Amino acid sequence: MLFTAALACAACERRPDPGRLRAALEAGRAAEVAELFLRRPPGDAREWRIAAEAFARTPDLAEEGAELLAPAAERASDPEVVLLAARVAEAADRLGDALRWLESGEKRHPRVTELRIERAKLLARLGRAEEALGLLEPIAGADPRLLNLAGYCALLDGQRAKARALLERSEEEARRRAGRDYAPALYHLGLLAMAEGNRESAIERFRAAAAANPRHLEAHYQWMAVAERLGRSGEAERARRRFGELARARLAQLGALDDEPPEAAPPPPVDRSASVEERRVVEEVRFTRTLPAGAPVTCALLVPAGGRSRFRVTVAGGPERGRVLLDLLPAGAAEGAYWVEQRIETPRAEGTRVDLRFEVLPAGPVRSLLARFGLASAPEGRFAEPRALTPADRRSSDPRPNILLVSLDTLRADRLGAYGWARPTSPAIDRLAAGGVLFERAEAASNWTLPSHYSLFSGLTPAAHGVLPDLGAVRGYLFPDRRLAVRGSGKERMLAEVLEEAGYRTVAVTEDGWVSARFGFDQGFEVYRSARRGGLPFTAEAALAELRFEGANGPWFLFVHTYTTHQPYHAPRRYRTRWADPGHVGFAWPAARVPISDYNRFHTGLFPPAPSDVRAFRDLYDGQVAWADTLVDRLVRWLADNGLLEQTVVAVVSDHGEEIFERGRFDHGETLYEEVTRVPLVLYAPGRLPAGRRVRGPVSLVDLPATLLEFAGAEGRLGQGRSLLPRIEGGAASRPAFAEALAPGGVPLAAVWSGSLKYIRRGEGPAAVEELYDLASDPLEQRNLAQGRPGETARLRALLDRHLAASARVAKELGEGKGEVDEATRERLRSLGYVE
Repeated sequence: MLFTAALACAACERRPDPGRLRAALEAGRAAEVAELFLRRPPGDAREWRIAAEAFARTPDLAEEGAELLAPAAERASDPEVVLLAARVAEAADRLGDALRWLESGEKRHPRVTELRIERAKLLARLGRAEEALGLLEPIAGADPRLLNLAGYCALLDGQRAKARALLERSEEEARRRAGRDYAPALYHLGLLAMAEGNRESAIERFRAAAAANPRHLEAHYQWMAVAERLGRSGEAERARRRFGELARARLAQLGALDDEPPEAAPPPPVDRSASVEERRVVEEVRFTRTLPAGAPVTCALLVPAGGRSRFRVTVAGGPERGRVLLDLLPAGAAEGAYWVEQRIETPRAEGTRVDLRFEVLPAGPVRSLLARFGLASAPEGRFAEPRALTPADRRSSDPRPNILLVSLDTLRADRLGAYGWARPTSPAIDRLAAGGVLFERAEAASNWTLPSHYSLFSGLTPAAHGVLPDLGAVRGYLFPDRRLAVRGSGKERMLAEVLEEAGYRTVAVTEDGWVSARFGFDQGFEVYRSARRGGLPFTAEAALAELRFEGANGPWFLFVHTYTTHQPYHAPRRYRTRWADPGHVGFAWPAARVPISDYNRFHTGLFPPAPSDVRAFRDLYDGQVAWADTLVDRLVRWLADNGLLEQTVVAVVSDHGEEIFERGRFDHGETLYEEVTRVPLVLYAPGRLPAGRRVRGPVSLVDLPATLLEFAGAEGRLGQGRSLLPRIEGGAASRPAFAEALAPGGVPLAAVWSGSLKYIRRGEGPAAVEELYDLASDPLEQRNLAQGRPGETARLRALLDRHLAASARVAKELGEGKGEVDEATRERLRSLGYVE
C-alpha cells in the first residue's frame, strides 16, 4: 500500500514522498524503489541516500545502480551516499570505480572513518592485504571492529603473529565493552588455528563464535567442517542444521531456490542476421577492395534502426567500371540495428582480380546529394569486411572434409568414461572415442581460458603468442585504465584464417567471456557469434542454426564453445542431482543455483571446505560434465541425421581442467598439475581415422590446429604445432609438450612433458622452485623427484629453457598486442568467477 501511493505520486508528476519511499524500503521492497529511481533519478540529497540504499539491497540491479549513482558518488556531500554507492559498485564488480569513489570521498570527508574501513575491505578483496593493514592499524586504537579487520588483513598477508595479537585484542576489547560482538574475532582466530593445523583450537573458536552470534553463517560452516574432520558426527549435524537454516534463508532471498531449469524455457530463436553476430566492421562509408574475379563474395550490411542507409557495390575499374552489383535500401527495424547478409558475384575479368567499390549512402536522392557536399550527416549503416568464397560448384563437390571443433571449457579428462571414469558422464564423447582416436595424455598449453584457447587457434604456446595477462594480480578487469596483453598482435597465423584462405567457410559460436572477438579470436572467421547469455541451450540452437544454413555446402569449419562445465554449477536440477545428494547442506547445495560469490570463499586458501562439501562439489561437477556432453550429442546427431557425419572431422577438446580440492584449491589458473592441464582430445573421422585407436604418451594442444589443417589439405604445421596424424599412424615419436602460465603475483610458471616425466618450474633464477614427477608410477603427482633424480631434472630444465628461448624469439617477431575490456565482457567474466 505504501509503495503504491509512492508510485501514484510519481505518475501524477509529483516527487514521491521520501518517508513513503523509506517505509517501502524497510518493508522489503527495495527492488521496486530502485526501479522507480531508474525511471526518475533522485532529485535531492535525501533521495540520493534512499536510492543508494535501495540499490545496495538489490544485487540484480547493481550494474544499473552503479551507473546512476556514479555522479553523486564522485561529489556527494553526504558520506553515506559515497559509502553505499561504493558497495553498489562492488556488487556490480566495478571495483576500480568503488576504490576511486572511496578515495575521493575520504579527501572530502577525512573524519569519516567508515570510508577508510570500506576502502581497506576492498583492498583486502583485491589481494592488497598489506596495503589494507597499513590503512587500518593507525586508526584501530581499541576499537574491536577495526582490530578484527586489521587482524584478518594480517592473516591474509601471512603475518600470523601480528594477526593473533590483533584478533586477541579485538576479542578482549569486545568482551570488555558490553553489547559488542566478539564473534568475528573468534571466527578469524579459528581460521588462524586451521592455518596452523590446530583443529582442536579451531573448533573451540568456531563453536564459540557461533554461540556468540547465532546468525554468523561462516562460523557455523567451519564448526561443521572441523567437526566432520574430527569424526564428531553428532556435533557436525548440530552445526549443519543451523548452517542450513541460515543458508536456506539467504539462498531464498537471492532467488537461488527458484529453480526453473534452463532447458524448460525454449531458447530464444536464432536469427543469423541478429546483431549478436560479431563481424569485422569497416568504419569507412566508402572503400575499395580487390577480390578474385568470377567468385562469389559475401558482404553483410549493418542496417541502422529506422533504416536511412542505402548500400551499393559497383565495379571500380576495367571494362565493366560502374556496373552495379548491389543496390539495396533495407527497411530498418523500429529499435536496434541488425545484420543482413548479401552475396554478389564478381565479374569475370581478363586478370584474376577485380576492384569493387563499396558505399553506404544516405537514403533518398536529396539526402545523398546533400551528403556529397557535406550538408547532411553521414549515414549510420556499415559494411562488414567483404569476403570471397570459392565458387559454388567447387564448394558442393569439394572432397575435403568439414571440420567441427567443440571446446568444452574446464573439462578434466579423468571425469570422462572414455578415460576410465566409472560414472556414465560422457556417453556421446565415449561413442566418438570408440569410433575414432583418443589421446590419453593431451596437455593444455596453459591453465586458464584466454591463453589456452589462443594457443588452440595459433599453434603457439603462451610464451610465443604473449596473450598471458596477470590474472592473479587483477582477477580480470578491475581497472578500466589498465592495458594488458589480452590479444595478439594480429600477425599470428590463426587456424580459421588458414582454412578461410583454403576455401572453407568459417563460423564460430561461443559463449563470450574470454573467448570473445574482443581478444582477436575472430581472426579468419566469416561469422563470429558470441552470445552473452543463454548458456548451453542457446549455444546448441545457434550452432545448429549455422549447420542448417550452410551444412550441405561444404567444406566448412565450425567452432563451438561452451562454459557449461565451468563454475558455478548451474546445470538443470536433474543434472545437479544425478550424483549429488539433493538433500546435502553446505556451500555445495545441489538443490539450489548457488551464486559464484559463495564459491569464491574457497579461493583464498584460508577457508577450508567441509569433507562432505568436497564430495558434493565433485558430484556436481560430474553433473555439469553430463550436461556438456549433451551439446556434443546434439551436434553429432544432426550431422548423422543429415548425412554429413561421414564427411566431417569432429574434434572434442577442452582448454583446461579444474582442481576440486585435490591440493586444497577449488579453481584453476594457479598451478600446472594434471587435474588442470590434462584434458580430453578425441578425433572422429570415419574412413580417415582408425576406430578405437588410443595414442599413448604426451601430446600438446598446440598440435591440434596443424592436425586439422592436414585433414583440410592446407598444410601440416601452424606456429610451433605439428600434425598429430603421424603419431596416430604410429610412425612418429612423441614430441615434448610445453605449458606456460603466471602464478599469483605474476610469477612465471612453466612445465614440460617428456615421455612419462613431467617437470614444473615456478619462478626464475636461483629462487625458482622445481618439481619432477614420473606420471607412470605417480599419476597424482605426490612425490617430487627433483632432488633425487638430478640428471633428469637437468635434462628437462634445459629442454624447457631452449623452448622458452625459441618462443621469446617468436614473440619478438610478432610484437605485443594489448587491450581493454568493456562492461559487458567484465559482467560475463564476473559470472564465471574471474572477477570477484
